[in-house]
Amino acid sequence: MEDILEKLKILNYMVNFAQSWPTTKGHNFRPLTRMHFVTPAGNLNEQYFYFASLTAWLVSICGGKIDTPDQFDDPNVVSTNIIQALKDLDLPVRDIMPSKIRQGFGDSVLLTLSMLTDQALKEKGFQFVSPSYPADKYDDDLNIDDPAAVGENEIIDDVSIKEDSDDDEWYEGVPGQTKTHDEAPQMIESQVRPEEWRLELETVAPQLKLTQQEHMKDWRAHIDWIGNLLKKLNAVFPEVKQSLENVKEDIQKAIEKIQKREGTLSTQFTDQVEKYRVIHQELSSYQENYNTCNQSVNNLSARLNQITEDLERVKQDIQDREAQMSDSKPLVNIKKALSDLKAETKTMELRIGVLQYTVLHQAIRQSHNADLRDQITDDETML
Repeated sequence: MEDILEKLKILNYMVNFAQSWPTTKGHNFRPLTRMHFVTPAGNLNEQYFYFASLTAWLVSICGGKIDTPDQFDDPNVVSTNIIQALKDLDLPVRDIMPSKIRQGFGDSVLLTLSMLTDQALKEKGFQFVSPSYPADKYDDDLNIDDPAAVGENEIIDDVSIKEDSDDDEWYEGVPGQTKTHDEAPQMIESQVRPEEWRLELETVAPQLKLTQQEHMKDWRAHIDWIGNLLKKLNAVFPEVKQSLENVKEDIQKAIEKIQKREGTLSTQFTDQVEKYRVIHQELSSYQENYNTCNQSVNNLSARLNQITEDLERVKQDIQDREAQMSDSKPLVNIKKALSDLKAETKTMELRIGVLQYTVLHQAIRQSHNADLRDQITDDETML
């Protein structure tokens, strides 16, 4: 989901989709989060409508055609239209089922959005390239103890805090500027030029690197080197300590002033705080009622989806039975089989007649031959 969100940001979906897409008129589409389509939201209908509208927008960018979804459209029809649009764009839909994307979250929803965002970026001509990192131009073996290697410039941290006697004003980072609570808060902008900051960084960076020299392998030289560093730290520590103490005092004064202002505000706004507490309690009760109603709506939506699936299955069974009842092919096959049986019966009867004729003729011939033999026998006896 993080990759999908980054691709949508590249497509500037909050401007091109959330504010100008036709289905978003009258709807408050908030910016997506990393878990928006991963897990079920509090309102499944709103989550599915967000997914359907976002999918229609991506399909239009890819050059496909799809009916603009409405919040009260049948989710089964919208899911079927989405899969048909993916097929028209020659995208693989083997792992995407209408019953899965009808939920508005899960793997099928994420796979659909991932394919469409990739196709949309391809249509826009956007390509991801590998980042290029500049080479390090600093010398790692620079000796910080060498006076020639260290520049004359030094880093000086100046913290300027302006304290005013008026309690209605507070501290600003820039000296000489104060701001009252009556003025509208503004964004703090840096006054440092990037070129000057980069030049200062290139000057100071070598001084911030600490490298171990070759002669430091000897423990005596190492102890001497540490001693020199300790002397430098001891020389700088008093000045740094005094600066830190000044900063500490300024911070404590600022905290005391803030605490005084908080006490004054808490005294002045006691009635408003009490009203806010009462309103917050009412809001909590309304929120509980809303959650109860929302849960009821979700349960009814789930029941409606189940009834819709049962209705579709019953319709399919009725259509199959009607197709079987109106199909005349079995009757034609029966008539053809009867015709074949009649033809075979006639053939068999003809063969039976021929066989009967042959058997009768053979019996008559044998009877005639027997009579002839008897007559010849009688004639011989008389002779």
